[in-house]
Amino acid sequence: MFQKNLYQEIKIETYYLIVNRAYGSDQSCLKVRNTNLDYDSIVNDTQLLEQHLLEFKQKLSNSLNISIDQIEILGVSKGSFEINFQITGKSINDIQQQINNKPEALKFLKEYCNGKIEQIAYFDQVSANGIRLSSDDFNPSYNKSWDIYPEKQQRGPPYHKYDYYFPIGCYGFGLNVAKYGYNQDWIQKNGNQNEWRIMYHGTKQHFVSSIVKTNLKPGSNNSYCDQLCFDEFNNQVKVGNGIYFSDKIEVCFGYTNYTQIGNKQFAVIFMSRVNPREIRQSKEMIAQRFFVINNSEDVRPYRILLHQKE
Repeated sequence: MFQKNLYQEIKIETYYLIVNRAYGSDQSCLKVRNTNLDYDSIVNDTQLLEQHLLEFKQKLSNSLNISIDQIEILGVSKGSFEINFQITGKSINDIQQQINNKPEALKFLKEYCNGKIEQIAYFDQVSANGIRLSSDDFNPSYNKSWDIYPEKQQRGPPYHKYDYYFPIGCYGFGLNVAKYGYNQDWIQKNGNQNEWRIMYHGTKQHFVSSIVKTNLKPGSNNSYCDQLCFDEFNNQVKVGNGIYFSDKIEVCFGYTNYTQIGNKQFAVIFMSRVNPREIRQSKEMIAQRFFVINNSEDVRPYRILLHQKE
């Protein structure tokens, strides 16, 4: 079903989260781009997509002499057709060394990938306050992309059903959530009574480290703080000061900035769970898709999203 030149003119890129030299090799997402394939025609044919991904995994595993089970497909996306994946048990340094030492791998890259591996460092600099991140702050098993997902899906416990808008176009780096305790009901997506709502918070790059370490903090003199809303008991209360969120990543783009990394630009958004009983939203905020949580203890960031500017 596939042509022999299926992988011609493919580029391999590495979206590489580097928090320090020791940790950088542990947190990576690889991306291959095929400019000859049409994204829509492939993803709309399930059998074609599955065969495409299987063939890609077989060729990659053979060229690197690794088990096909080590290659985990994270998703596909447009541009023209891109496959996001990671190789378990291998750092980018290990992969690079194998490529250099194996003629088969060099041939694979030359014929199918133009012989190019690009490493993109994002969190390469410490934050302004000198806080450094470490491997303990991340959980790579929760890395994820959403490009083959629908626009939205209904989520939440029975008392708080909502539309969850997938962060399409972003790649998520999983954070270590063990600090929130043994009970993980809040992060589930099964509608249990203790499940918290998914929200997004855009920020600047230099705030990332402190947010990971000490959580998001309430602001002061928020624009909507004196407006009225209803609390979980249906009592009318003021919105109050707090942490602003949106249920759509597009809203967050106005509150972050794109950082130049090589020839690409990236913005960062925190994917968080928030206590649905503590959400505040006035009538005026609804049109803006703004939400406020007054206290940090009702907010739990669990992924860092990177969005590449087109």
